Amino acid sequence: MTSSGIKTAAAILAGGLATVPALAKPMVLTNARVHTVNPAAPSAQAIAIDDDGVILAVGTKEAALAAAGKDADVIDLDGMSVLPGFQDAHMHLIEAGVNEILCEFEPFDTLDNTLDAVRDCVKSSKTEWVLGSGVSMTNLLDQSDNPRALLDEISPDRPVLILDDIGHGAWANSAAMQAAGYDAMAADPPGGIILRDAGTGEPNGVVLENAQQKLRNLAFPDTPENVEFAYESLLPTLRTLAENGITSVSDAGGFWPQGHLKVWQKAVANDTLTVRASNALYVYPDLPFDEQMAALNKLYSNDPASLLRFNQAKIYVDGILEQRTGAVLQTYLKGAGIDHGHDSGFLYFDVDTLDRYSRELSKSGFQLHYHVTGDRGARLALDAIEQSDPKPGPHRLTHLYLLDKADYPRFKQLGVVADFQLAPSSIDPEYNKFIRQFIGDRADRMLPAASLTATGAEVVMSSDFDADELSPLVKIQAALTRKSEGAPDVATAIEWMTINPARLLHQDRTTGSLEVGKFADLVVIDRDITAIPVAQIGKARVVATLLQGKPVYDPDEMFEE
Repeated sequence: MTSSGIKTAAAILAGGLATVPALAKPMVLTNARVHTVNPAAPSAQAIAIDDDGVILAVGTKEAALAAAGKDADVIDLDGMSVLPGFQDAHMHLIEAGVNEILCEFEPFDTLDNTLDAVRDCVKSSKTEWVLGSGVSMTNLLDQSDNPRALLDEISPDRPVLILDDIGHGAWANSAAMQAAGYDAMAADPPGGIILRDAGTGEPNGVVLENAQQKLRNLAFPDTPENVEFAYESLLPTLRTLAENGITSVSDAGGFWPQGHLKVWQKAVANDTLTVRASNALYVYPDLPFDEQMAALNKLYSNDPASLLRFNQAKIYVDGILEQRTGAVLQTYLKGAGIDHGHDSGFLYFDVDTLDRYSRELSKSGFQLHYHVTGDRGARLALDAIEQSDPKPGPHRLTHLYLLDKADYPRFKQLGVVADFQLAPSSIDPEYNKFIRQFIGDRADRMLPAASLTATGAEVVMSSDFDADELSPLVKIQAALTRKSEGAPDVATAIEWMTINPARLLHQDRTTGSLEVGKFADLVVIDRDITAIPVAQIGKARVVATLLQGKPVYDPDEMFEE
């Protein structure tokens, strides 16, 4: 990647633009097992941090004390370990927060129980739209041919929108479908699918992929009340990140018509943002090209001195395998799943438009962040990157459940980052068995993290929270215990969640490893995860999390000033 636009921590602070308050005085962490993720000096006993939160020394206790000066606070960590703060390069923070306070549904419940939950949701909801989440669209369609009518019986006039359990579908009543104009639409909207009754051709209330976004935008309009609601929902999610040792994120939602940018900006203004955030803006398939480009360019921000940036464009190439919408080179098996007529998956954009957005967005300075699950989707994304401006990069592909072996070397050749989610739920044998219904033996080649690492490609490991497990320690254990295509060792797994995402997020000059001159973004863990049995890593406890030397999680008040 290029270093254009990237400043060192000292240069940022010299410009007077740092957004994290200064410490009262320098600080020394000593009697620690420090894993620096710096190959030149991989381990240390102590770290000295100046009052601006910049690392002064990494090494022996004596060197750290000398660098910090006699007035420094000295904190004895009693043999606990210190790592760079974890960086989660793909998650959905605004959605995760909002989903916590929507009516909750069980994905695979009985139809009677689901409808009882809808009735309770209608009674308890105070907003204009009745909103819930968590229903499996596949399970719902297995139990009803006309889900829209079921909602209409319960709420004939008030719009009802129930989001699915995987973020790629929604269930709506007639009032909601009419509000979006879907009741009068003869064809599918760009990037989306409207499922229809086989006999009448009328929408049955279930929409897939981008078709849900218009409903979401109507249900969550950019109003002061909704921004405040989403902001209040974000705050506990930020606390959860700190509890898990996460100091940098990339929010992959980016639904800018819903006021998501304002939510993040409010956190900055209120000094409640406790992570560095390099976020994405969603590219809508159903908006006019020039109009959308103008809007995205206006929203773009990339100040390296700020905790908050919107410098990535989130481009969905395809859907998901279990919905048969992931774009695949070999057709899906017949039988299981939703029958929507797309036997080789689904594309959000036609290829020419995908390429055009990629070229123009990269020319405007955006890093390209592609959602791909199928091997054809991955190939199309790599093709689009190949003709795009590399300077804002590295660009990346996220999820990558299926990838053709012919495309493995292209990641290193094009400087593309491979972003995998290797949480227990993603690599569970039962999930593999489930996916085999759709793609057969191709399921054995899913998520080829080790193979891409072996080619020299840059690999990162993210969570896709709240779709998958958040804990970096749980994911490190899962990656190490995977029988194939996992992490070869603990050090590599740690790099996948520290220095590698720091390079992806254009902040490796200031974060991602514990080195002199970088910010003290770090996590204190109660045991040394490099020296314990792999099966115990997920049980390790985050003791404290520091962002630029300031504690954002410190339940034992070890760092209280």
